[in-house]
Amino acid sequence: MATARKADPFSALAHALGPDATLRLPGRFGDFLLDAEQVRAQLPAVEETLVLTGTPRRDAIERIHAWMTGLGDDPAHDADELLDGPLRVLRHAARTGHGAAGQVRWY
Repeated sequence: MATARKADPFSALAHALGPDATLRLPGRFGDFLLDAEQVRAQLPAVEETLVLTGTPRRDAIERIHAWMTGLGDDPAHDADELLDGPLRVLRHAARTGHGAAGQVRWY
């Protein structure tokens, strides 16, 4: 789970990944509800999108930090968790035969 005051972590992730990669993530703007079969079907695209190494990962982390600092007040936001957390949840759901949900909440 990623939280932040004044800044939307999913928007930071979308900024870091770019529009084409963001469209490969399940759901809409960070909200999704997948049954077990849908988790298994979506997992390869999510892995392709979020498994970043080397320069692409470094660039994504820099863009997350820029977003969270410029639009929020969280320069120490855990960018690695924002990249790795959703994939960890979906992999666990696929491994255990469960569905998964994601929600972006503003208030």
